[in-house]
Amino acid sequence: MHPTERDDALQRALAALDDLAGPADREALAALRARLDAGRLRVLVVGEAKRGKSTLVNALLERSVLPAGVTPLTAVATTVTRGSAEGIDALFLDGRTERLPLGALEDLVTERRNPANCRRIAGVTVRLDAPILGRGVELVDTPGTGSVHAHNTAAAADVLESMDAAVFVLTADPPVSASERDLLTRVAELSVTTFIVLNKADYLDPGDLEESLRFTAGVVSGATGRPARIYPLSARAALAGGDPGFEKFRSDFCGYLDSGRPADVLLSAAGHLRRLAGTLLDAVVLQRRAAQMRSGQAAGRVAEFEARLAALRARGEDAADLAGAASARLLAGLNQAAEDEARRLAAELEARLAGLLDGELSAASPAEIERLGRDELARLTMQAVDAWRDAQRDRLEKGLDELDTRLTGELKAELDAVRGAAAELLGIDLTLPGPGQRLAADLRFFYTTREEAGQTELLAGAVRRRLPGEIGRRRAREHLRGEAAALAGSQTGRARADLQYRLSEATRGLIRAVRGRYSGSTDGLASALRAAAAHRAGTAADAERADGELAHRESALRGVLTLLSDGED
Repeated sequence: MHPTERDDALQRALAALDDLAGPADREALAALRARLDAGRLRVLVVGEAKRGKSTLVNALLERSVLPAGVTPLTAVATTVTRGSAEGIDALFLDGRTERLPLGALEDLVTERRNPANCRRIAGVTVRLDAPILGRGVELVDTPGTGSVHAHNTAAAADVLESMDAAVFVLTADPPVSASERDLLTRVAELSVTTFIVLNKADYLDPGDLEESLRFTAGVVSGATGRPARIYPLSARAALAGGDPGFEKFRSDFCGYLDSGRPADVLLSAAGHLRRLAGTLLDAVVLQRRAAQMRSGQAAGRVAEFEARLAALRARGEDAADLAGAASARLLAGLNQAAEDEARRLAAELEARLAGLLDGELSAASPAEIERLGRDELARLTMQAVDAWRDAQRDRLEKGLDELDTRLTGELKAELDAVRGAAAELLGIDLTLPGPGQRLAADLRFFYTTREEAGQTELLAGAVRRRLPGEIGRRRAREHLRGEAAALAGSQTGRARADLQYRLSEATRGLIRAVRGRYSGSTDGLASALRAAAAHRAGTAADAERADGELAHRESALRGVLTLLSDGED
């Protein structure tokens, strides 16, 4: 089909869906129409937290506009689009809009200035006069998934549905993770074109970078089902002055915008419209069929299907309870492991200290015994807690990943069963939306080994370190032995407390995601069944009139899908 004909088909499909969709869907349709009319491609810059997404967008813009730093920053999706009068348009969750100067951006979109989106911002649009934006593109800096802030992962998942194309940002070090692979699969399903960036390439030497590239290529191919071009680069170096890898990526990306963008705008719009029309058609077909089955065995089959749908909705709460119970088991394992590690580490530190005191510190002064001995204890403690932390983090992440995989698989199986029940009991085919993006849990923590002492201990330490001869050395040794046990317990405890918090936050996010998956898959159908019940309870004339309206709506939706299918030729 000629592009002009395809665009005409899309415009007619848009107009038809405007009449058929609800208020929330109409907002998305209006945004889609604006992009179609302008020939503008919406490119999401996607990835886990701290992969350098904001810095990459800044490098493409050739100026530092978006906040970037060493902690997870982006809390709200930020769209950057072309505008000669530079500034910010902030949309709030209550529907208000506010125009602000560019300098207010950090107050709106960063976790530091807008923690947990306490300002209740729905989205931010930055208008800039930047060369790349003149190529018919809007860039979207998304919150990082898998950050220590679970609400950021949810915000990132929400904005995925609006993408046309994507730049997926990975890093050379650390390499691509299992959760990134899952996110990449989701992005590949929604994006018409995906660029893969391997950022922070300057962290590795050439040999290690080549190995990272090979590993990443294998993961990307497995996740997307097709080979992909991967661009190793340093966004930080590009923004600071120049980077050959970034220049290659920018050249290819700009070439794509010039040549591939027009067709991809149409292709992506058709995909968005097709998904919406399919969801609306499911509800209409179910409502119409259920309303027609008014008595006897037919009504019984409707009731049976309704019961199966209600059972599926109820299992959403069962799945949430299961997630909570599984998290409690992970927590119990963490607590036991922390107790075991504290005892093991205390014994190790005591043995090491004994060797020091009998060896190189045997003739040292009290002050040297305390200073050098504690430095060694702190070093060993940090080393041991690092290793324990890594092992526990891996265990928790593996446990959450296995739990999420299990729950996702169970929901898919249950949706298949509901589709089968719809065909068997009602004689209709439903598409039913499947589970959305999986939760990616990133568990991070910090600890400190600094000595914490009150005024009494500070005074006692000063006196102890000045005691003469063997008396002072004996007191210093006794103090260090007490320090060994205290360090083992306190630092393992710090690690456990922080991991407990991260596990709790990740579990809350998973439970929200589970409930959202079940409700998202069933709410529209449940609403259709309630409407059908109201029609069955009415008069025959009312039922006939309602069926005529539904038949017209069904015909219109099927016409939209036909228009979109013809547009693929």
